[in-house]
Amino acid sequence: MDREVRSIRDSFITTNYSRILYNGVFFSPEMEFLQECITASQKHVNGAVRCQTFKGNFTVLGRWSETEKLYDASESSMDEIGDFQPSDTTGFISVMAIRLKKYGKAKEEAGESLVR
Repeated sequence: MDREVRSIRDSFITTNYSRILYNGVFFSPEMEFLQECITASQKHVNGAVRCQTFKGNFTVLGRWSETEKLYDASESSMDEIGDFQPSDTTGFISVMAIRLKKYGKAKEEAGESLVR
């Protein structure tokens, strides 16, 4: 899952989901909306997570995904990106565009349109 999508999920969806459960209004329009958001956020999520529980603690030991490789250490290093210029740091536009370019390329390869 993309970093920014995960951030929105963690700051909006999970807090409101827990509030809805706490208030006992699971069968409500707002819950239907949140369910749709969760479904959309999980569209490309796959793989497995290896975890451990011990005395009330939960620890993620490893993650694995065969098809979604959004993070690439070589593409995340400013030293290894061929078209990165130090002058780009004034707005971080080029740096922030890396994930969006990868997202667009993945959608194109899947035959999906970027236009709604």
